[in-house]
Order: sequence, then C-alpha cells, then structure tokens
Amino acid sequence: MDKIKILQIVGSMNNGGVESFVMSYYRQLHDVCEFTFLCFDDSKMIPQEEIESLGGKVIIVPYLSHMGAFNKALMKVFEENHFDIVHSHLNTLSVFPLRIAKKCKQPIRIAHSHSISSKKEIKRHIAKSILKLFSKTYANYYFACGEATGRYQFGNKAFDEGKVTLIKNAINLERFRFDEKARKELRDKYGLSDKDYLVGTVGRFVETKNQKFILEVAKKNKDAKFFIVGNGPLEEEFRTFIKDNNIDKVQIIVPEGDVSKFYSAFDLFILPSFYEGFPITSLEAQTSGLYIIYSSPVPREGLVTAYGEYIDIDEQSIDKWNESINQKRPRKPELFDVVKKAGYDIKDSAQDLYQKYLELLK
Repeated sequence: MDKIKILQIVGSMNNGGVESFVMSYYRQLHDVCEFTFLCFDDSKMIPQEEIESLGGKVIIVPYLSHMGAFNKALMKVFEENHFDIVHSHLNTLSVFPLRIAKKCKQPIRIAHSHSISSKKEIKRHIAKSILKLFSKTYANYYFACGEATGRYQFGNKAFDEGKVTLIKNAINLERFRFDEKARKELRDKYGLSDKDYLVGTVGRFVETKNQKFILEVAKKNKDAKFFIVGNGPLEEEFRTFIKDNNIDKVQIIVPEGDVSKFYSAFDLFILPSFYEGFPITSLEAQTSGLYIIYSSPVPREGLVTAYGEYIDIDEQSIDKWNESINQKRPRKPELFDVVKKAGYDIKDSAQDLYQKYLELLK
C-alpha cells in the first residue's frame, strides 16, 4: 500500500508543543505516512535533517501576517503537490490555510485544536473568539488534544454530538523515565549538588507561559533553586529582570536539543501558564515521577496521575506557591506506569491516529 501523503500545517517551528506533537507521531508513522511540514518563514528550529531522514519534506511559506504572499505560496504548494489529507495545527488560525485548501479542492481538511485562550491577553483573546466562529467553515473534520480544547474551538454542540475526534498528546514514555545518571550529570554541569532542591519548568519564553510569575515566586523563596528551560522572544527581557533583581537562584537554560533529561534533574515541576490546551510538558514531568504545581487555568485533564495541585496565579497567591514548593514531595518513578495505562504511550496512540486517517480516506 502506498504511503498516505499528509500536509501537516505546523506554522512556526520553534521547539514548541505542537511541533513536538507532530514529530512524535511522525517518528512512529513514517513507514506508512509521508508528512510534508508546512512551516512559516519565522521558524528557527526546524528539524529538517530528521524529517527528511524519515522520508518527509519541509516547505517554507510566508508568515500569516503577509496574507497575500501566504495565500499565493500555499496555492502554489497545492498546485505542485498531491496530498491525501491536509491537517492543520494552527488552532483558530487554521481557518486561513484551510480556506485555501478548500478552494484548491483538497477533500480531507482537518482543523486540530491544541489550545484555548485567556482573557488576560485581551487582543489575542478577542481575535481567537472571532476566528473560532469560522472553525467549521473550511474544515470538514475536527480534532482536539482534549475535551477543553475541543469544546473551546468547535463548540459544545459539535463535541457532544461526537463530531470532535480526540487525539492524545502522547509521548515516547521511555525518553522521560527517571534517569539517575542523567540527574547527576546535569546537576554537575550546572553546579548543583543532590541536596539542592531544584524547581523546574520547560517552555518557550512567551507571554502565555507566564514565566515572569516564576521569577516573582523565586524572589520570595529562600530554599529552592529554579531552572527555566526554553527559548523565545522574551528571553532577554527575563535575563535582564533576573540581573536587575539579583535573583541568582534562577538559571535560564536554552536547550541545545533534547530536553528530556532535565526532568530527571528536577525535584518539582511548575506550570504557571495563563492558559494551556493539554500541556505536553506536564505529561513529560509526570512520566518522570515529579509532583506538579499548575496554575488554575490549566485544564484538569492534564493531571493524569493526580500527583499535583492547582493554585491561582494572582499576586496574592505567590506565598501559596512557595508554601507548596517548600513541602518538597518525593519523586514517584512508579507514575511512569500510571501514564502508560492512561493511554499516553506514543506507540499506541500513533496507531490510533493512523487508523483515523485510513477511516477518513474511505
């Protein structure tokens, strides 16, 4: 049987959650599917060598802010290539590429919701609220990473009628299993002893991740040390804040590649985001056996092991975060099995996605 040819519209590839999601599935499905990654020209971390080694392709198009150029480039992509399926991961922005896909008579057009929004980001929230009204206009199939994201983008009626397919944000669990050797190596590298209590998070330096809150928490914490692992547009702003406020207990670490071993170095994982869809990083942390402190807006379905809690992220809650951080809960490596039983092993979930693709083609 020929490989299923799928255009995966991933947008800006900068080592974020959506890109990680698509790559994880492609590593499992490359023998039966050919993924073409449609990326914006502002992408800084496209794993092109790996994609091509798996038999895939990368196509670069202008960012959506250059709408005319984007539309022209995408129409050319459809003119010059054959795809069985178009699968867009741009959340509410999927309306734009899927409009062109429909115009070019692409028969299977999937809109995939990975996120929700926050009223704290006023302009972005308003824009998303308007765009999601058109989420079903050009897509003819609806995917989501969880109930919250599915209901947010496609509406309660579509979700309750079973029109939204849930595709789990599954991961390669073995990569995130607790590793004592990796823990020692990383702690040695960054000047930490095993007695240092290390609080960590992994994520892009963008407004939605709310890492500034971590800095405010760290300013008041006397015992813990903090790692923020990631990169992004706000990185320099954060470095300046750390320097100006003498917060020497916080280290910003720009990953050179795989971040999976950092979870073994952490003693606690925190996620103070303004909003999330289904946070892959929290699943990775739970697989490594870590206790997690989430911000209240993060969907409850993300805490698949029940080893964690939710706290508000207003200024009055900083002391609550520190009180919880200072309780120093033990790591539970046995959570690996809990995550696996919950169905988040990529080897199983990838086959579910493949069967769904085959179903659509029929």
